[in-house]
Amino acid sequence: MPQADKRPLFYFHGFNSGIPADISESPKISAVEEYARRSGRAFHPVNVDYRQVMKYSRELLDRVDENVERVLYCGASMGGWFARIMQILLAGARPGLSVEAVVFNPAFNLAEFSYMLEGPQANYITLEKYEWTRAHSKQMVELESSVDYAADLPFWVYVDSNDEVINAQWSEKWHRDFARFKAFPGGCPSFDHSREALEDFDNGCWTRALR
Repeated sequence: MPQADKRPLFYFHGFNSGIPADISESPKISAVEEYARRSGRAFHPVNVDYRQVMKYSRELLDRVDENVERVLYCGASMGGWFARIMQILLAGARPGLSVEAVVFNPAFNLAEFSYMLEGPQANYITLEKYEWTRAHSKQMVELESSVDYAADLPFWVYVDSNDEVINAQWSEKWHRDFARFKAFPGGCPSFDHSREALEDFDNGCWTRALR
């Protein structure tokens, strides 16, 4: 097994998004891909249909080879929430394996906020139009409640202060007791500071202290 394959990096996109055929179209994903290459990790951008989040969580656990040495989950918005879920699930399934999560403007506390997704939706990458239902929300909440979301596992949370979708102050309040949290000034919901966040992650060490 090549060394990079022993250190996979899985990236998850946000709600109503996807991995474009040409990732150079996304500065954020390009930054993550560049970081994976620079740090000697195998980059795995993953398309997730969050309407089937239980199914995808099981399938993704099976994608982690038994010979891996270190796994990094990364994601933005809903993908950040899912990265944390996958980190906890994999750590539980593979005790002793190094599993980290680095997320950008993550969704959080879907037990309280998932209802806000319900109604007509459109994926801006695939252009699919669909209805997000209460059953879809229930599945997300059940997955979230099946894990200890505040588990003491290496978790880095980076937000843009000007995210108009996910409130940075609420995010800090939710994450500060179990994550390494950092807010960048300015920015937007798409998250403008991927390279700075990954540099901070690479140069730091695991601590839950607020920076």
